[in-house]
Amino acid sequence: MNIETESYYILNKNWTLDANQWSILIGGIGVFLTLIGFIIAFRLYYIQRRDNANESFEFFQSSLGLLKNAIDDTIENLEKFIAKLETDNFENPVLSVSLNDKFLNKLNLLDLSRFYKKNRKAKLDFYRQFLIDTNFFGSYHSYFTEEINYLRNNYLKKEEIYSNWQLLRSNKYFSSMSDDNEDAEYKQFYHNWVGNLHLDETVFDINADGKPTRIKNRKNLVENHIKPLAGEIMPFIRNSEKANEVNLIANRIIASYDDMSAIKSSVKKVFNKDIKKFKEINQNLNKLIE
Repeated sequence: MNIETESYYILNKNWTLDANQWSILIGGIGVFLTLIGFIIAFRLYYIQRRDNANESFEFFQSSLGLLKNAIDDTIENLEKFIAKLETDNFENPVLSVSLNDKFLNKLNLLDLSRFYKKNRKAKLDFYRQFLIDTNFFGSYHSYFTEEINYLRNNYLKKEEIYSNWQLLRSNKYFSSMSDDNEDAEYKQFYHNWVGNLHLDETVFDINADGKPTRIKNRKNLVENHIKPLAGEIMPFIRNSEKANEVNLIANRIIASYDDMSAIKSSVKKVFNKDIKKFKEINQNLNKLIE
C-alpha cells in the first residue's frame, strides 16, 4: 500500500485520517496543551502574586505598630525638650531608633500597592499619604541633628556672653566699691542695685540665710535688673571708667539674651511644626493599622 494513500484507523475503521489530517490533529493538540500550560502558569503566577501581596501587607501591619510607638515617643520627647528649653535647661531629646522607614526596604511596594488596590480600596488614600510621609520621618534623625547643632553652636556662644552678668555683682562691683576715687553717689547707686538684685525671689532661689543661690528666671533678671542698670547708670559714665565698663557689660548681656531668646524661639517654632506633622502622621497611621 502506498504511504501517501495509506489510511489509519482512528477509534474505529470507519474513521480514518490521512497523513496531512493527522499532522493537523497533532498540531492542534500541541496548541491545546500549550494553552493549558499557559493557563496553569498564569494561575500559579496569580497565586504567587496574591501570596506575596498578603505577606507584604502582614509585614507592613506588624511594622506600623512599632513605628507608631516611635512617633509617640518622639512627640513626647520633643514636647519635653521645648518645655525645658523654655526654662533654659538645655538637654538633647533622645529619638527612638525605630523612627525610620528602613522597614520599607524589606517590602515590595508594588505587591503592597496591589493588595491595597484589590483588598483595601477604602484605605488606599491613607496608604498613599503614608508613603509621602515617609520622606519626613525617614530622614528626621539627620534633620534633627542639624537643628540641635545649630542651637548648640549659636545658643551656647551667646550664653557664654550672657554669663558675664555674674561680673556685675562680683568683680565690677567690688572693684567699684573699693575704689576711693569713685563718686560716692555712683557707689551708693551700684550698692543698692546689687542689694536689690540679691533680694529678688523672682530671680533667685533664696536659702534659709536669705542668700541668693540658684538663678531661676533669666527673663526677670534681664528685664527687671540688667536693663534698668544699663539705663540708670548712664549719668555716672562720664566721670567713671568703671561705670562705663558696667554699662558696656550690661548692654552685651542684654544683646546676648535677646539673641538667645530669638534662637530659642526659632528652634521652638521648628519643633512645634514637627510635632504637628508627627501628630498628623499618627492620625493617618491610626486609619491604616488593623
